Amino acid sequence: MVSVNVENEKARSGNILEFHNITKRFPGVTALNNVTFSVRSGCVHCIVGENGAGKSTLMKIINGMYKADEGEMVFDGKPWNPTGSAKAREGGIAMVHQELNIIPMMTIAQNLFLGREIKRRGSITMDDREMREQTRALMREYGLDFDPDQKMSELSIAEAQQIEILKCLSCNAKAILMDEPTSSLTEKEIGFLFDSIRKMRSQGITIIYISHKLEEIFEIGEYISVFRDGQHIETRPVSGFTKASMIEMMVGREMKEIYPPRTPKLGEVALRVEGFTRKGVFENITFEVRAGEILGIAGLVGAGRTEIARSIIALDPHDSGKVYRDGKEIAIHNVNQAIENGIAMISEDRRKYGLVLVRGIRENTSLVALSHLYNSKVLNLRKERELAERMKEALSIKAPNLEVPAKNLSGGNQQKVVLAKWMAVSPKVLIMDEPTRGIDVGTKYEIYKLMNQMTSQGIAIIMINSDMEELLGMSDRICVIHAGRLAGELSREEAKPASVMELATGTGGRP
Repeated sequence: MVSVNVENEKARSGNILEFHNITKRFPGVTALNNVTFSVRSGCVHCIVGENGAGKSTLMKIINGMYKADEGEMVFDGKPWNPTGSAKAREGGIAMVHQELNIIPMMTIAQNLFLGREIKRRGSITMDDREMREQTRALMREYGLDFDPDQKMSELSIAEAQQIEILKCLSCNAKAILMDEPTSSLTEKEIGFLFDSIRKMRSQGITIIYISHKLEEIFEIGEYISVFRDGQHIETRPVSGFTKASMIEMMVGREMKEIYPPRTPKLGEVALRVEGFTRKGVFENITFEVRAGEILGIAGLVGAGRTEIARSIIALDPHDSGKVYRDGKEIAIHNVNQAIENGIAMISEDRRKYGLVLVRGIRENTSLVALSHLYNSKVLNLRKERELAERMKEALSIKAPNLEVPAKNLSGGNQQKVVLAKWMAVSPKVLIMDEPTRGIDVGTKYEIYKLMNQMTSQGIAIIMINSDMEELLGMSDRICVIHAGRLAGELSREEAKPASVMELATGTGGRP
């Protein structure tokens, strides 16, 4: 054990990865501009920056998915220029992507050894038994207890991510890249991830970690590199940063506040949901939201928050309950009827449900408006472009033109396009499910200001949120869901982390 620690300390004394003048260009944008810095061996090195700062582009260059236009990399003392992720793994660098790369209908063991299957001695056939045994041994080491023959499709996102991490470890990686690994995880699952990272670090493995959640950076990181507009700004030990100094370095300006001040002027009840029930999912949900108000919806993952919202707009069915708009009962049997009644919803998964990624800003912005604003069967391209231009300017969407495909935009600008799509139909009630997930702090502030502008215009916002700080910072009132039931309601003054969590976990609070 002593010899391992000595070896690890020796490894930590030098750099495992160096970047010298790395530049990467795409049509119309320089994603990385003359980036130079280094990563020490055996540490947790965090990379932070706004969406579009170049973080993920750098990860893809390290992993061999992109090739730098200029500059060079050095890994473990040798030039590093992999021709793909498989070659990168062979060379000692593996990556856990935000969007997991799994084959759902294959087993855990098959996914773990995909592309490097173990074969029987003297045969070309796979040794399934040996792969299962090695999978079990690796899972035991990291405290996991899955059946190696279980299909990946049967696992949750968090469980699938755990298998992805095991895949990196099984190929004896010296460095593991993690891009937003906690974006879909619960607190318990994040705890498992951090324990795994600490264990990997103790074994001398280097972790390069990207996250927009600054509290995670300070908890798990040892060194931090700040990126802005494709440039490396500075690298320091974590102790050299405060949260405020890091944010200011990321956005290039002083940030005096994380949440813009709210002075809500509440109007009449815009939406009332009464006795909403879907058997086995949620029961007897009753709440209301006023014009100009932000109503936060809190609860643990799986409590039923999103399911309630989807049922309100008829994406999912419900068994009983009523919906009132401006005091009048309305019947909603499909999403179009919800929109006609002034109710819209922004999904938590913008890439899957909110955007047509291969289409441009113009088409994505007008997608809903086409059938709800224009009565003609012939599309008026001039009006469509005027609408998209107006929304692009109003929401400060950063792109060279309206035809840029949504897939090429940063996460923050993608979210703005989703918001533009729904604002184009002038909703009176807007449901926002995890509105800033995967968005950097600078763009979050812009989204918060947009939310304040909407409520100042009399729009009622229902905000489903797992980020406690954001929930408390933006909500005028909070309803807490526990196990499919409304556990309680808290005013802005009553809402504190402890009081919200007591209701969310069913351990206290008032009925």
